[in-house]
Amino acid sequence: MRIQSIVLLAVFTATPVLAATPAATALGRANSESSIPAAVPLNAQALHIALSSLLLSATKMAVANIMNKTGKAPASNTEAQVGQPDYLTTNEISSITVKPGGVLVVHFTGAVSDNLYAVRLVPKLGLGAVTWQCLSHDIPQIQAIESYCKYVPLKGSGQAH
Repeated sequence: MRIQSIVLLAVFTATPVLAATPAATALGRANSESSIPAAVPLNAQALHIALSSLLLSATKMAVANIMNKTGKAPASNTEAQVGQPDYLTTNEISSITVKPGGVLVVHFTGAVSDNLYAVRLVPKLGLGAVTWQCLSHDIPQIQAIESYCKYVPLKGSGQAH
């Protein structure tokens, strides 16, 4: 287990911040990929640590336990029987909020990025087990950092909060 941790650390330490595709080529013509949003400057290792933290895992487990027990997702931190959002913190996480449907909204600290807003973890109860979908409206390169996460831009609005 220790060897795996060291390998993951090495991989994420060596992973460069993904850059956005330039808007124009050297000849001044528009690049065909110029519609790709600019990458958010972030610390990939800190993001990985946040998304794999024991605190986040315990919060997911609390939501899953309520869903398995009652068949209904909690709509708040109180209903999920976890601490209030500003008490659920680490060096990388500034808060974890349980929203209606058991959706976890994870806000990050400056250790991850000064520009990030949130990642949403959406639970789904099926056949006695809760599975989670990880979505970001703010981090275009999230899937390159965490393969189980997906970038889903908001249509017609600014950053997600």
